[in-house]
Amino acid sequence: MKLTNWMIYLMVTIPMLSCNNPPTKPTIRIEDGKVGMIGFGSLVSLNMTEEVFNHDYTDSIYLVHLEGYQRTWDFVASNYDSGYIEGEPKYAGFYIQGNDTLIFDNSIYLNITEKNGSSMNCVLYLVTEEEIKDMDVFEFGYKRIDVTENITEYNFEGGKVYAYMAEPDYLYDSTKTKGITKIHQDYVDLVLNACDSIGPDFRKEFEASTIPFNPELVAPIIWKEVE
Repeated sequence: MKLTNWMIYLMVTIPMLSCNNPPTKPTIRIEDGKVGMIGFGSLVSLNMTEEVFNHDYTDSIYLVHLEGYQRTWDFVASNYDSGYIEGEPKYAGFYIQGNDTLIFDNSIYLNITEKNGSSMNCVLYLVTEEEIKDMDVFEFGYKRIDVTENITEYNFEGGKVYAYMAEPDYLYDSTKTKGITKIHQDYVDLVLNACDSIGPDFRKEFEASTIPFNPELVAPIIWKEVE
């Protein structure tokens, strides 16, 4: 199933890219009850996307570019913010440094920010309205924004395309964010492995269209349940 999705994309796209004169942008008809959803970080991983939905994804996947945005490592969440897991057990985060296991306060993840003239590679899923609601819950601290007109390769009919961008209160500011802040090594690995699964060109373009993170913030992370 996963391989088939990428094969569908390649069969549709490679002949189009091989033409000497670029054709008119093709149109994707989004069927009733569905919307487009952009994956630019962990959601580049089909496995991660399916984990959020708790079932297999069976529609096509497209490689696209999002115009007017760049990828940034500036979404920050407090480890003490229960968010969408309110009522479930609470956990404290610890990072590993040498032989020590040290508590930390905040976690940084990928985000997108507006920038004129920029373009970033990403993936496009076609998901149900129920699935996008599940994703709204998962993407706590992000707002869903309409990027239908920002897709380089396609026009769309019948539905909109959305991406997730950090709410202002969740933007990292090294001068204002209190406590120890870390980037999870396993999150970095998840994103980069997903890029590699698509191909070396996708990985190279991902890195070129992303503001780099501070490597000193990256560490292995463990979580322990607390009272």
